Amino acid sequence: MTRWLIGFAVIVTVIASIVLSRSARAPDGIGASLPTAADPGYLARDAEVIETGDDGRPRYRLDAELIEQAPNDPTITLSRPVMHYADPRGGTWRASANQGTVAPPSDVVELTGDVLLTGTLADGGDPAHLTTNRLTFDAGRDVAHTSAPVTIEWSGHRLTARGVRADLGAETLRLESAVHGNFLPP
Repeated sequence: MTRWLIGFAVIVTVIASIVLSRSARAPDGIGASLPTAADPGYLARDAEVIETGDDGRPRYRLDAELIEQAPNDPTITLSRPVMHYADPRGGTWRASANQGTVAPPSDVVELTGDVLLTGTLADGGDPAHLTTNRLTFDAGRDVAHTSAPVTIEWSGHRLTARGVRADLGAETLRLESAVHGNFLPP
């Protein structure tokens, strides 16, 4: 994902540089002494970024109302991000939040504010719903984690905990501490 965002940033930077150089041309002989323009950053509305695996198939898709990189700051900010992820075993996951950030060159997306992670395992069954205020998604390792309070609802059961680590590729979930809830047989 970061490669796509960096690639997108490079394309926007090249286009902006061409536009700026055409509009800022000085009379002959003067242009050589002018300082170069700073990195202008970029802004994209209703953006979609798709990360593909080695086989060319989509691994995940990131949609956002706004993707922005401020001038001279490599951090990418996301407004209303939604990530769609297909794990190697065939499960599907969706993470949404109010805001997000990506600090290149990593593949780590920090989601904040009303985070909801919903997923269905490859063998089907009821979807799981995880809610929290902060969630880190490491796309390179296919892991989502937080140390914040979480609520998990799955198959009619409800658990609360402080902190979780979800390995989406291996389909494992580890609650960190202060776990409360019951799983009773039907």
